[in-house]
Amino acid sequence: MQFVNEQDAATRERFIERLEFRATDPTFVGYREAYLELLDLSRSAAVLDLGCGTGVVTRAIAARDGFAGVVTGVDQSPDFIAAARRLAPAAGVGERVEFVVGDAHALDFPAASFDAVVAYTLVSHVRDPLAVLAQAGRAVRPGGTVAIFDGDYASLTFGSADPELGDELERAIKSMIMSSPRVMRELPRLLPQVGLRLIATQAHVYAEAGPGSFMLNLAETYAPLAASAGLVPAGRVDAWLADQRRAAAEGTFFAACNYYGYVAHLVT
Repeated sequence: MQFVNEQDAATRERFIERLEFRATDPTFVGYREAYLELLDLSRSAAVLDLGCGTGVVTRAIAARDGFAGVVTGVDQSPDFIAAARRLAPAAGVGERVEFVVGDAHALDFPAASFDAVVAYTLVSHVRDPLAVLAQAGRAVRPGGTVAIFDGDYASLTFGSADPELGDELERAIKSMIMSSPRVMRELPRLLPQVGLRLIATQAHVYAEAGPGSFMLNLAETYAPLAASAGLVPAGRVDAWLADQRRAAAEGTFFAACNYYGYVAHLVT
């Protein structure tokens, strides 16, 4: 996803579809809502959503009961921002959200502009997580909140009738879409380096055993990139995807990944 702007239009559209599909998955929605509850936002809070994608979390914050503040979403992809601007009015939050194209490594906002900064499924994709955390700390007001939610994608795994092929595809998928698959394990060490104090943690295991939907969609979205990038021959990608689809249809599917949410305060 670090290189989303270098993908062709069809691939970028698949990414948009994946983000919106994920936004409707009941389990993932539960993770998101539990994470947002930790923020304890004031009614009039100014919130920055880093790496907002299609605006899923931006919309979710703006739609929370009693919230009357403004949520600003930033993403490097003009396609994602265009989708976010299109989707927000339909969700009834068009007047409480703003979307801009920007780089989370170098934010174009004055220091201490926001009461809270969220980075939802962002830091595993960026080239320099510490720089992004530093930007989040710069953008938030003294005593404000920085919240990070992401997958520990080093733990991402799929069952496979051919374990060797399964390992090959897992490595390729991780290398294609995650710049830092282990970053959530490092976050408690990284946060103090940019003046942030960890105050709360959540942990989840998303596992599908038997039928497959959420994780199968992930496989179908990202595995083809391994072939187009020349990491795995197309025939082997097709064989692995066929195995995943067959397992889902037969009720023998397995896939799992750990997810973590961290909330930190800017040390004053």
